[in-house]
Amino acid sequence: MILLLLVLSFCTALCIEDDIGYGLNIGNAIDLFANYGDLSQVTQVVSADYEMEDEPIIPFSEKNIRVFANVSSRIVMGDSITNIDVLLCENFEDLLNVYFQNFKIEGTSKPWKAFLGDWIHDEIMRTFGIEYDMKSDNCCYVLVKLTKKHRTVELEDLEGIRVRAYIQRAIDKLDINDPAEIRRFMKSYGTHYIESFVTGNFIYQVFKYKRSGYNRLRSYIRIRNSRPTLPDNLRFYFSSYYLKHVGDIKVASGNKTVEFWARRNLRDSQYLYSRPSLLRLYYNTNLLYQLNDMLDHGALIGLKLKTLRPMFEDSAMAEKFAEIVENDLQLWEINA
Repeated sequence: MILLLLVLSFCTALCIEDDIGYGLNIGNAIDLFANYGDLSQVTQVVSADYEMEDEPIIPFSEKNIRVFANVSSRIVMGDSITNIDVLLCENFEDLLNVYFQNFKIEGTSKPWKAFLGDWIHDEIMRTFGIEYDMKSDNCCYVLVKLTKKHRTVELEDLEGIRVRAYIQRAIDKLDINDPAEIRRFMKSYGTHYIESFVTGNFIYQVFKYKRSGYNRLRSYIRIRNSRPTLPDNLRFYFSSYYLKHVGDIKVASGNKTVEFWARRNLRDSQYLYSRPSLLRLYYNTNLLYQLNDMLDHGALIGLKLKTLRPMFEDSAMAEKFAEIVENDLQLWEINA
């Protein structure tokens, strides 16, 4: 009997080792709490300064485990800049929510906290190319970005999904009424699975506005959307008269070559001032084509994580597991 248990334990260990990955594996599970608040260190989602710039940029390097035996997915490829977005943000937290709007984590309304929650305010602002200002409470922000999608992968319907045999054995032994045991299970097999992801890149710039200037820009965009035949005066609302600060141009993958090109080529001259501005791309298609050829696909630009309910055949067990995961997630979100 003891020998049989030892053999089973050895086989389970080998299976787990074979099923562990560190790349983007659709359907695989991660323990969200392992790096909560600093997921940006294992996912390439914001620009940052790297010590080893020669190292290849990897969109995702978080530990994940294959929990389902029969996963299938849909893949859509695309390699051109899709759109220029001008996104209005009432305050700095709204800016973070807007930046991470394509990241969905079941159980939380603020996915950005999973990625940047442990960062100090100054560090976060630097990744957005703007200066830290203790008196910025009444400031508004506009995020301008251009997105280039490379690959979109979505999980197929999970109906009829099978759990890996050794994980099913662990589920069968799990006491669902013991929160401590459930949390140990989470550390071994994860809390969420990857339902979909998007790789690619985007170039972005943040403009900090005076409240009065922001309100005028918002009114202009509302009118322009309802009356598209009006002359395009967008550039006027990005003048120094309305702005408090113009942020640096950043690239989500952290590609310094592209960032340097943008600072040098995307300059907007107004009156006596010259400064980098992504709006140059709004009016210059030649520069837009050049940028499209330069942008790599080293960033994670979309991610959807769902709680591991499908791992449990028993619906009551699934809901109890999800309840503990999501309650813990709410507490971590508050404290981040």
